[in-house]
Amino acid sequence: MKVLLLNVPDAHVGKTTDDWDLEATDIGVFPPMGILYLAGVLRAGGRHEVALVDCILDRLGPEEAAARAAAFAPDVVGLTVYTPTLYDALVLTRRIRELLPKAAIVWGGPHTALYPEASMAQAEVDYLILGEAEETLPAFLDALEAGRSFDDIPGVVWRQDGRTRRSGDPGYVKDIDSIPFPAFDLLPYRRYFSAIGTGLPVGTICSSRGCPFHCTFCCKPYSTYRSRTVENILDEMAAYYAQGIREFFFFDDLFNASAKRVTAIAQGILDRGFDVVWSFRGRVDAVTEDMLRLAKKSGCRQALFGVEDATDEGLRLINKKITVEQVRRAVRLCRKLGILTSTNWIIGFPHHKTREDVLRLIDTAVSIDSDFAQFNIMIAYDGTAIFRQGVEKGLFPADIWSRHAFEPVPNFVEPIWEEHLSRAELSQLLKLCYRRFYFRPLPILRKFLRVRRFGELALFAKGALTLLGIKGYHRKRHKEGESRFTAPSRPEAG
Repeated sequence: MKVLLLNVPDAHVGKTTDDWDLEATDIGVFPPMGILYLAGVLRAGGRHEVALVDCILDRLGPEEAAARAAAFAPDVVGLTVYTPTLYDALVLTRRIRELLPKAAIVWGGPHTALYPEASMAQAEVDYLILGEAEETLPAFLDALEAGRSFDDIPGVVWRQDGRTRRSGDPGYVKDIDSIPFPAFDLLPYRRYFSAIGTGLPVGTICSSRGCPFHCTFCCKPYSTYRSRTVENILDEMAAYYAQGIREFFFFDDLFNASAKRVTAIAQGILDRGFDVVWSFRGRVDAVTEDMLRLAKKSGCRQALFGVEDATDEGLRLINKKITVEQVRRAVRLCRKLGILTSTNWIIGFPHHKTREDVLRLIDTAVSIDSDFAQFNIMIAYDGTAIFRQGVEKGLFPADIWSRHAFEPVPNFVEPIWEEHLSRAELSQLLKLCYRRFYFRPLPILRKFLRVRRFGELALFAKGALTLLGIKGYHRKRHKEGESRFTAPSRPEAG
């Protein structure tokens, strides 16, 4: 069978602020790892022809993306769906259905696992694949081709005899070493980049899955932490390396689950003679000097730490299980060893009751002085502890997310905690966070002194323009194309 997998557009992504949302593309364009893994699995199986389209990378609106789909003439079209981009996914799905009336349309991704009923309420959607699909999708395609039942395949949702059926729990891969490497060559992988990278093409690697922590604001599909073996990770790096890739980003939620694991990976990079630079996302409480020293020796360029709040009491309230001193220590150690740092912060928690609370967070972020920082307004995601608290307080209705899932709207206004500070006040404070942090003489000087390539200078300039409110070509292109397709309307039941 011919299978097309799409990363959907983000022209009408959900909004948090009144007027100044940083988009994902403002901090870089990262490869759609989900469909890359699935393409790798299908190609390794040798039974199906697979193609990929990344609408975000190619700045495609629904009309252009659907035209590409039609040109490939697939038997099956799969879309990765996230709730913030649901509206765009539905517009694209309906256009694909018009052009490819006989193709089977399959939705997967986090949104479908959270809202399977709402997803199947969209008449153009034929099937859902729930959970991790690396084992489910090949089995589903084989059954579809042969006309067999899906009953024994976990995580499939379909219609039969006028009703919706579901086969067991969402898919889950216990041994993630068994998953073939992502088919990165099916997309123009050299065009992906990070705004805080070097400007070189980046190989993105997920060396683990899951997170064992339970922060009150985080919506995650799995709490079990599964790690790939060091040899398996290094073999994937070698596949990129053979294609000339020399910069890597470990995109795991928790790369440094232990210092021992990071040390083993760093030593493996040295043993294989890889001349690379690499970055990772992790926690400050799992940092040791010995680990960082070996990581630096093997090419570690940057560590990205989730901090979130600026006081020990605030960190306790969100169940982060770290302290401010651990943050300071991790950043100091990295700077001592020449490793760049980036910290992530969130404003608008329930305990941020006054403007002064947020200003103190900014002061703390500035005093910690990581090389980069990202700030966000807390979104009350469905299924989180904070969302349940907000519903109990009457800050937003319990069905705010599910209503959107059934009837998507463009630029859905996501629920935030407005008990103490309004959306307008938090929007203004978010701007202040970025400008206070970045427009300081010493950090600007440090960044200029670090520049070694024109690509780095260009990324630095783009970031500065974004913080000044001057958005780039990506947003403009989407807005110009908006009049070319119509908004979706909810189909009649049945």
